[in-house]
Amino acid sequence: MYVYAAAVYSNNARRGGGVYDKMNEQEQHDCDNVQHILESYHYVKKQSFVDVMRQDRAQVFLDSGAFSAYTLGVELKVSEYCAYIKRNIDLIRKEDGVLIASVLDGIGDPLETYKNQQEMEARGVTPLPCFHAGEDERYLELYVRKYPYITLGGMVGSSNKQLQIWLDRVWDRYLVDGSGRPKLKVHGFGITSIPIMERYPWWSCDSSSWVQTAAFGAIMHPVYGNINISENNPAKHDLGEHVNTLSPQEKEFVCNMLLEQGYSYERLSTCYQSRFAYNLWAYGEMERNLSAKPEVFKDAVQELF
Repeated sequence: MYVYAAAVYSNNARRGGGVYDKMNEQEQHDCDNVQHILESYHYVKKQSFVDVMRQDRAQVFLDSGAFSAYTLGVELKVSEYCAYIKRNIDLIRKEDGVLIASVLDGIGDPLETYKNQQEMEARGVTPLPCFHAGEDERYLELYVRKYPYITLGGMVGSSNKQLQIWLDRVWDRYLVDGSGRPKLKVHGFGITSIPIMERYPWWSCDSSSWVQTAAFGAIMHPVYGNINISENNPAKHDLGEHVNTLSPQEKEFVCNMLLEQGYSYERLSTCYQSRFAYNLWAYGEMERNLSAKPEVFKDAVQELF
């Protein structure tokens, strides 16, 4: 499974960005080594970002950013999106000849999303189609029949319980065969839950939680989960909820672990740039851990017996 870190360039965390410039050598090294990055057209359509990505020889998963634009009252045009893709085709990842750029989706309107898919193809760009939670499943059936790689969206804001009910249904009915193996490649937009990542045979998923977690004063450990570490994090007053409120032995363990990973408690507790870099490193570790799991939908297998 590929785990894409969303919005790395648009948060200036790669070479040429202001955040990157304030990192130490280890932190910059970990940012340089992020293998899978997703960026939204809505943000990186600015030429300044294009220039940085080209200088860095980027190969990104391009999302339209339609939802972000919608929430800000900005209209994105299919014609301009296609023109951007064609101008910057060298910056967009490809897998087995498939362009890893998503359709300009219509928010809350599966028919508009489908029409945009058709229009983009007519303009010479074949994007990854997107099916959103709660939409008419006939669209999903169509995409599964026609495309080798699709995306699932509309999941941000739902609880894990709600997501599991819906995902169990669509994976079992449409996305896996009788043995529980995927029929095609599926990307999950905005997946932040490790259990949700583990439960289904995703080809890829993405999340920007590395940014939010760092901003709220925590780091994402690939095994132990989120660790509150900033000196400004409110959890510093709660026993056992912050590095500073752990027992002396526990705090020593955490600090030594961080040092072995090339990070210091002092920088992580005072510098969000350091937390950015640590969390991006953690994404790579999570990807390696998740890639080791069997590519089978567990419930589909259990139903055979």
